[in-house]
Amino acid sequence: MEGGLKLGIVGAGRIGVFHAQHVQEIASDRGDCTLSAVIDAHEDTAERVAAQLQERQGQPVRAFRRIEEAIDAGGLDAAVVASRTEDHEAHTRTLVDAGCRVLLEKPLASSFESAAALAEHLAALPGGDRAVMQAFQRRFDEPLRRAKALVDDGAVGQPFKIVSVLEDPDPPPEGYQSPGLLPDMSVHNVDEVVWLLGQRPDRATAMASRLYNTAIASVKEDFDDALMTMWFPGGAAAQVQVSRNHVAGYRNETWVYGDRGVVHVGGFQEDPLRVDVEALARGRVIARETFRMRSYDAPSVPVFVERFGPAYRAEMVHFINCVTRGEPFAVTHEDGLEALRIVEAAARAVQTRDGAPQGV
Repeated sequence: MEGGLKLGIVGAGRIGVFHAQHVQEIASDRGDCTLSAVIDAHEDTAERVAAQLQERQGQPVRAFRRIEEAIDAGGLDAAVVASRTEDHEAHTRTLVDAGCRVLLEKPLASSFESAAALAEHLAALPGGDRAVMQAFQRRFDEPLRRAKALVDDGAVGQPFKIVSVLEDPDPPPEGYQSPGLLPDMSVHNVDEVVWLLGQRPDRATAMASRLYNTAIASVKEDFDDALMTMWFPGGAAAQVQVSRNHVAGYRNETWVYGDRGVVHVGGFQEDPLRVDVEALARGRVIARETFRMRSYDAPSVPVFVERFGPAYRAEMVHFINCVTRGEPFAVTHEDGLEALRIVEAAARAVQTRDGAPQGV
């Protein structure tokens, strides 16, 4: 790629801007890539964000309203899609059809049907299996990677239960468009569970409620609190708890229970930039490590970026490396499709009167 890899950001919202900043940091460190374009349907937003980012890097960052305009201008080799969930399928198709490889924010699409249609489209394209990387940043998170290493090494024996909790302290920001609490939040937890166990569940169920956040939020969602349960063929189970109602602060925790002990990651505490990982067996600590997250020194950093900032950056490094080297991604659209398949089964159970488990 003459002159280095040219990357664009589709969707100039809060996560799109942080992805762009990480691209700029990596470009400054390595010199083999550059942020070349910001694409947003709101022209004034695209121009404002592009100007801010151009000031940071000292090189041109062009603003476009439509992906096709950026492609025609020759300004894209690859792109990050961080637009509205309902636009994921169309935006990704346009980019991939033009030969761009894509880092696609979660969820894969606004519904399982849309995600399946995108997967079918990719399957019909030469190289379509390498075209899209699903942005599941937890797989690049050092605390969770340490936990997985402990589990894989047998530190706590054979896993039989995982509990994954994600609870937000505030409503989604003004203008945010959610496909629903389960697909918007729990896809991260579901993929984390599948990744940690190394297998997919065959049944899932869920309960969901409207408790508090739905009464105060400007963004309308179906629920503001949900509890999922998944069962795996080997006998293991997993529980996923997601909520908008943890008003005391951001909570992100994972437990992996084995037949000889437990691995625990994270927890709700005063310092959001500290993440503890510990493994205990029969009441004895067998491993303990503290990881420091990154302070962005910015006035309005989302709490999830504070928790996963280094993971987002590592995810971007992996994406750029794979694109420049022509290698497959470690996380693909198939992983995103699988997470949505599981979430869709749990959502079906919510609609039943008895919450009967649904086949995945």
